[in-house]
Amino acid sequence: MRLDLHNHTLYSPDSRVDPADLVRQSRALGLDGIAITDHNSIAGVRKATEAAAGLPGFLVIPATEVSTEEGHVLAFGVSHPIPRDLLPSETAERIVADGGVAVAAHPYRFWSGLGERSTLSATFAAYEVRNARTSRAGNELAERLAARQNVGRTGGSDSHFLHEHGRAFTVLDAGPSSLGTVLEAIASGRTRAEGVHRGPKETGLYVTKCVSEWILRGMRRI
Repeated sequence: MRLDLHNHTLYSPDSRVDPADLVRQSRALGLDGIAITDHNSIAGVRKATEAAAGLPGFLVIPATEVSTEEGHVLAFGVSHPIPRDLLPSETAERIVADGGVAVAAHPYRFWSGLGERSTLSATFAAYEVRNARTSRAGNELAERLAARQNVGRTGGSDSHFLHEHGRAFTVLDAGPSSLGTVLEAIASGRTRAEGVHRGPKETGLYVTKCVSEWILRGMRRI
């Protein structure tokens, strides 16, 4: 079972992708499911779920990417938005209290990753070790940290445009699964990550996009 566990839609300030289009793209790529991880919002989940209603066996995972005081955290399986700008440890605790699974997003990415110290300051079920918008070096550092800490691994494209979707994903060695089964697999470390890293061309586009949007936001992080 292949799931892209990191995707943004028009409910994030830096994407214009319709959740329904993302679901259709995911199915066309042969993926078995998708997580909608908009920044500090779960608003896109309902529309994605409605779009997937006619797709047998396709799973939409409710999720969000939370902006903590230190960097970004992925919250899978939550039913409510998680307050932003808290410490990573408190963010992780709130995710679990809402019935979700907390994962450190792209820990070594400059600007929005937690960094090693902050990642280790909280209890995460897994680290995102294959993010298609993160450099090979950053992903490999995250993989090594996950191995040292004996936590699970996830992968996701971190898509902000339709063409970016599916470039990295999480694999479960199982057939069609329910939301509960997927969350349990992530929490127990029974997943692996596959896909590509950010290359030189993508790095140029990524840096330009991030800096220009940061300036437009009044030099505030998402």
